[in-house]
Amino acid sequence: MEREIERFHARTDSGKQYTIIAYQNMISVATFDSPRAEVPGMKRLVTLEGLAVNYIDPKTFKIVVTNEIVRKVA
Repeated sequence: MEREIERFHARTDSGKQYTIIAYQNMISVATFDSPRAEVPGMKRLVTLEGLAVNYIDPKTFKIVVTNEIVRKVA
């Protein structure tokens, strides 16, 4: 099951703003003792509009379709 784990604002050097949403796949590792146990799996990033986003570093990202570099707004 995929869960939203973070939502933040990012901006290009020219001032265009995006909201970026981080989703993480949760993998079931259920046992009889822990029927709801999960471990975190892969993450994916998208803009609020649904555009794919690549991670560059903790504060820098690239919007794939537009090739725009955005930085996390504090």
